Amino acid sequence: MNPVIPVDRRHRAASQRPARGHFDRERLPDPAHYYGRELPSLHGRGVWRDALCPFHEDSRPSLRVNVQTGGFVCFACGAKGGDVLSFHMRKHGLSFVDACKALGAWVEEGRRHG
Repeated sequence: MNPVIPVDRRHRAASQRPARGHFDRERLPDPAHYYGRELPSLHGRGVWRDALCPFHEDSRPSLRVNVQTGGFVCFACGAKGGDVLSFHMRKHGLSFVDACKALGAWVEEGRRHG
């Protein structure tokens, strides 16, 4: 039987504290502009475009991105996601909240006084 060890919440790391705010999908950047900035090798026409994958050594474009939805898939390393937020999290090694903040899609809640 394992003893229950009480957790002193005062010593919890700041990164473990609940975020005070919420995600607003409408504030995510336009996928076409975002991928144009993040992927200098982006080329093609239409909804799906090709680029060198930033998640592995790539000499031929193996990453496909959807410039309408933000979805992406790499046919070499298997990286995939459904929007620019998941791409940004993976590329920059960020948590959900940190990536939302970096992309301007996090709405801070004001502190309540009283």
